[in-house]
Amino acid sequence: MWRWRQLIDGIRWRTRTGAPRRDVPERYGPWDRVYDLFRPRQWDGTWARILTRLQAEADAKA
Repeated sequence: MWRWRQLIDGIRWRTRTGAPRRDVPERYGPWDRVYDLFRPRQWDGTWARILTRLQAEADAKA
């Protein structure tokens, strides 16, 4: 059973490297599980909201 943290790390790895989804290393879980977690959250804007919030918090601290 894959843990959520591994799958999230797989998403982060893929977006950081720009690699194709099928190239996600096995240590992050099956590539299709990583993508199935990523895809709906991309479509509904979740990742964009997370990025915006993190940037706002970083700006507030700087």
